[in-house]
Amino acid sequence: MTRNHTTTDPDAQVTTDDADRAATDESRTDPGGGRVDRRDYLRLIGGVGMAGAAGSIAGQATAQSDDWEAAADERIREHRQGLLTVAVVDENGQPVPDATVEVAMQSHDYWFGYAMSADLLDQTDPGHPYREALKEDFNVVWFGNNHKWRFFEENQERADRATAWAKDNGLDIRGHVCLWANVNAWPIPGDVVDAMGLDHQSGESGPDFDAQHVEDRSFEHVQTIIDHYADFEYDGTSYGSVIDEWEVMNEVVHEPGFIKAVNGVPAPDDAPDIDPVTDPVLADYYQHARDVAPDDVGLAVNDYNTMEGSYEYARSDYERQIEFLAANGHLDYVGIQSHFTEQSTTVSPQEALEVLDRYAQHGVRLRVTEYDATGDDWSDDEKADFFGDYLKAVFSHEATDAFLTAGGSDEHHWRDDGPFFYAGWDPKPAYEVYQNLVFDEWWTDTAETTGEDGTATVDAFLGTHEVRVETTDGTTVTETVSITDSDAGRQITVTVDGSTADGPNWVSEPAPTDPDGDGLYEDVSGDGDLNFPDVNRLFQTTESTEVQDNAEYLDFDGDGDADLQDVLALFEMV
Repeated sequence: MTRNHTTTDPDAQVTTDDADRAATDESRTDPGGGRVDRRDYLRLIGGVGMAGAAGSIAGQATAQSDDWEAAADERIREHRQGLLTVAVVDENGQPVPDATVEVAMQSHDYWFGYAMSADLLDQTDPGHPYREALKEDFNVVWFGNNHKWRFFEENQERADRATAWAKDNGLDIRGHVCLWANVNAWPIPGDVVDAMGLDHQSGESGPDFDAQHVEDRSFEHVQTIIDHYADFEYDGTSYGSVIDEWEVMNEVVHEPGFIKAVNGVPAPDDAPDIDPVTDPVLADYYQHARDVAPDDVGLAVNDYNTMEGSYEYARSDYERQIEFLAANGHLDYVGIQSHFTEQSTTVSPQEALEVLDRYAQHGVRLRVTEYDATGDDWSDDEKADFFGDYLKAVFSHEATDAFLTAGGSDEHHWRDDGPFFYAGWDPKPAYEVYQNLVFDEWWTDTAETTGEDGTATVDAFLGTHEVRVETTDGTTVTETVSITDSDAGRQITVTVDGSTADGPNWVSEPAPTDPDGDGLYEDVSGDGDLNFPDVNRLFQTTESTEVQDNAEYLDFDGDGDADLQDVLALFEMV
């Protein structure tokens, strides 16, 4: 993710297979077991009951405001920016005033991501718009299919090749997904499809229900794929741990087949006595993942209709799943897919914040994972307007730390309507909105001048920055610094060659310092504090050449010279 962006070549086109386009399967199973399209869910009418503790993250984000955007901008300043203080000193440790401090952002700490297709990567050359978009516009990717169970087992080489490419190009990776029970999307190996009791063309020899086989194979796969990428090697290069977060089970609210099967119920059968989102088998899967994953790899849930469409059935079940897993220490991140399949499924910024509050109250981090806005009932400009509002609302919420989109052009998107690019890779209006927010409004590119105390302070967005210091005599120093905490900010000291023409010239060590930046060097002993050793050192050295040459910086009584009266004045300060 870099600051400079160029328009991609609209003429370059590629094709990809149907499996990779179906990164998210449109056909879903409702909680009652019937097959329905997501467009056919009835929108529920009414408000969402909210729960939350006073003073929590959840309560802070939904404070009433006549202007939601102004309130969002204020939250962004509070949660997404931190003070960067740069102290410029010379080789003697003396402050350097009037130096120019340029702060140029290099990347966001917040995750902005895109769907990645290993097939599409294989079909494109270096410099192709798809590859350039991944490298230039985003800092994290998720794989539409290649990390799913069946695709990983059938072509691990392809998955690994794309994984290595992502890491070679500075991209983090969100693991999607260890297990997903949606047989229609073909993510399950054929032998497991049969053992789940499913009659599906992706099976091997037909349904042959075997609960133990499902349990053994699925638990084994969770460990296999997590272990594989926890110590990843490819083509002679050792990458170490490369997946920052794993969805252990995807869409449990809608696709509980594994949980049913392990409980002894064939996946196609009704199971009224099983509550998948709070079932002990679900906890077992997550505990198993926790046991085998590196300590710094998070575990996540992910589901649809948990934001879009105001579907209370999904929000309620999802919240119960979140609460259940979080209470047992099994959950770090909550994925909110955000597939807005028609204009009627959109939510207002205020409703979006309320839903985020609802999930955040359970002590988890929130991530939009598969955003897109599709359908013929609204224009691309309307989709762009909604995207901008939704992105800003999500970015402003303290509990979020990622916003990932479905990727590719219209030609490669699962609904032929990618969020950012037309089929010929011309940018859509939403892409311009993304650029303006992420690389302009939320991007630090500024310069300040150091004061008499040699410091300059910038309110910078959290992320990595290049700090370039130039003194009045043309001396330059460049350093790279990361800011990751909005409350603590960051303080750095940049040392330039030579000594300042103005300011004190100390010879002895440790050199006196100016603790309060008022131009007087009360810390005569150089130990960082104002105390009696300062009085003693000044008393012992009042007549020395060093003190007399720097008299204006030790003139504590203000009479224009350095003498015993200044010793008394310093004593009174102590």
